[in-house]
This record gives sequence, C-alpha cells and structure tokens, in this order.
Amino acid sequence: MSTRTPSFGRRLQWRLEYAVYLGMEKMIGLLTPRQAAWTGERLGALVGRVSARHRRIVERNLRIAFAGEKSPEEVERLAGEVFRRAGANLIASLCTASLDARELDKVVEIENAAVLTDALATGKGVVALLAHMGNWEALAQKFPQVMPPGVQAGDIYRPLSNPLLDARLVRTRERTGLKLFAKSVNPLSLASFVRAGGGLGIMSDQRALGIGEIVPFFGRLTACTPLPAVLARRTGATVVGLSVVTQAPGKWRIKFHRLVGEPTTENCMKLLEVAMRESPSDVFWLQDRWKISHHKPQWEPGRTPKEGIHRAAAGKLRRCLVWLEDALTPVPALQQAEPDNLAFEYSLPMEAPHPAWLAADAIIYRRPLLDRRRLIQAEITRIDRATALPLDFVYVPQGPGKVAAVCRQMGMPVATKPEGGE
Repeated sequence: MSTRTPSFGRRLQWRLEYAVYLGMEKMIGLLTPRQAAWTGERLGALVGRVSARHRRIVERNLRIAFAGEKSPEEVERLAGEVFRRAGANLIASLCTASLDARELDKVVEIENAAVLTDALATGKGVVALLAHMGNWEALAQKFPQVMPPGVQAGDIYRPLSNPLLDARLVRTRERTGLKLFAKSVNPLSLASFVRAGGGLGIMSDQRALGIGEIVPFFGRLTACTPLPAVLARRTGATVVGLSVVTQAPGKWRIKFHRLVGEPTTENCMKLLEVAMRESPSDVFWLQDRWKISHHKPQWEPGRTPKEGIHRAAAGKLRRCLVWLEDALTPVPALQQAEPDNLAFEYSLPMEAPHPAWLAADAIIYRRPLLDRRRLIQAEITRIDRATALPLDFVYVPQGPGKVAAVCRQMGMPVATKPEGGE
C-alpha cells in the first residue's frame, strides 16, 4: 500500500520546525544544566501566569490527587511550583540529552539501585513504571547506564508528527544504548524483549481510553493502561517503579521503588502513585489526567475489571451539580455505565421548598436570582470551590439555555438530556 507524498508546504513546515529546534538546542547547549534549569523555571512561571486554561487543568488535577490532604492555599502554591519545575525540567532536558556519561553522573544520582539489581537477578526481565516526571530525557540517557553488561534497556515512545524531529529524538535517545519501541508496536515484540531479560520502561500515568482498565488512581476511578501488568504476568518479569526528583537546579535523583503485591493493574497504579508522591511538583500535571467527556460527561470510558467495581471502592466520587429551576419536577435520571461513582448535588432558587422527591440529606445549594451570565458563572465557581474535590460537570435537565452556555464558556462539561447528549 503506497503512502501519499507530503505536500511541499508540509515538508517546508517540517524543515522550519527542525531548524528552530536545532537553533534552540544549540543555544541551550551553551548553558550548564543549572543555568538551563534556572532559565526554564522563569519561562514556566510565566506560562503559569498567562495561560488560564493550563492553570485550570493543573489545579483540577492537584485538587483530585490531594483532596483531603492539602488546603486550597497549598494546592495553589503547588500549582505555581509545578509550572516552574515543568519549565526547568523541559529546558534542562535539551541540555542533558547531549551530555556524556561522566557529565551525566555529575547531575544525576541513583537511589535504591538494589531494587533494580534484585529484579534483574531473576533473569526474567523488568517492567519499569514511569511517569512524566522530572527530567525524563536525563532518565532516558541514564537508564541504559544502570543496566549490567549484556542487559538492554528499552522504552516505549510516541513518534513525533514531524519526521525530522522524530529521527533526531530517536538518535538522541539511542546513542547510549536505549532501544526504542513505537507506541504502535506489536505487544509480542515487547514481550520478547522482556523475556530476553531486558528492562522496559512504560509511561503509565496517562489516561488510557478504550483499552484502559478502570481502577483507582490517587483515589479516583479512571482508565489506566493494563500493559505493565499484562507483560509482567505473561513473561514473569518483575515490576519496579521509578521517580525522578529535582535535588537542586540542574541536579536530579532517580529512585527505584518495589511493587507491593501481585502485578495487577491496580497494584501497578498504586506503585506509580508512590513514585509520583516523591515530588508532586516534579510531575507534569499539565495533561488533563481525569478529563471529563464533554459529549457524555457521566461516562468513564474504559474496561471494567472482571470482578467488577463496587461503589465503596470508588473513593473520590465525581461531583455532578444538578441545576434546578423549581422543586416540583423530578429530574430524569442520567443513563450511566459502570463505574457508579457519581455524587449528585443540587442548585435551587432561594425561595423553592425542599423537593419532595429528594432525600432529606441531599446536598443543596441555594441561589439568589441570577439574571446575568457572570452571576451564573460566579455561582458555579462558588459551588466548585465548596469542597476539596472539583466540580466535574453540570446537569441541566431543563435543556440547553443560559446556564448550559455559561458552562461551555467556562470549559465546564454539561449534560442537558438524560442520555448526556445534546
């Protein structure tokens, strides 16, 4: 099957992007890792101030992950630190990617290396759980170096859309002996690599839509990749976790963590959580990890484990605000799929009586007359901030209208029909 030749405009775009990247890489290459981290920290702080959308994503992630553990003030401070660290790690990665082994040893130290040694001693390979955390380019360079002679390190990566930049990335990461597998590779190739005794790193902190297994992650049910657990069970490999923590500007520590229990998806995510808790500010929280579908916000796409999921195991429930215009009409139930982890709250006009069809202990927020969009937005924000967990979506059973429009403007998912459609 032939592939279509890219247009001249697309090829020109690729070359321009590549030229810009090489220029940045050369400029940053003139800096020390400490100077690069310092520069990136300032750039990250700037992004955190000017990008309301990314700030909202980071704060939402942190509120979910640390609900009941950190106060709103602590979450706000941590969010600021996340942007600074993200910038520092990103810019410094362009610097550390070209360091030789001796220079890399000066900026990266290893802790708990015995965890990896013990795992490799079985001869059945190692599956390493990774998160987008710290200077992961330094990790890509260092991972092959911590392997004993004859044992190869591998990593699964997402190919870049620009083939010139993708080839550059592959050359950079493979120069120290790291074997790269494209994300679309046949899983049998991964299993063969692990069976041969190799150590395979798998980024496991992203949401795995469709194929993901719904298990708790930081106390919230969500779709998680089953790949590490499946590989470990089929090959007999040992699962370990890795954290990458900033020790000082331009210096990082890679720490190995042991898996507790059998290599199930749930236990793997518990291990990854342990690694990420080593330094929450080093975690790349800018990806929308617990994203709510705007089309059907009450659904959590993913595969339910064979043993099912009980509501008691849901932990941090998803908050749904039901916006009522009166207390008389019962609300049509939202059609739900497993898991049943929704907690319903209600907004009622100030003068409306308690609905007879609602339980006496239902959470109800009373609102004054809201005749302007900015007032509706302020009320939704107030309710969102009423608890440690963020509001996940709003259900407007009376159909599309001013409230639904305000929600969309805010970036808040909204359902206006029982089936969640529009």
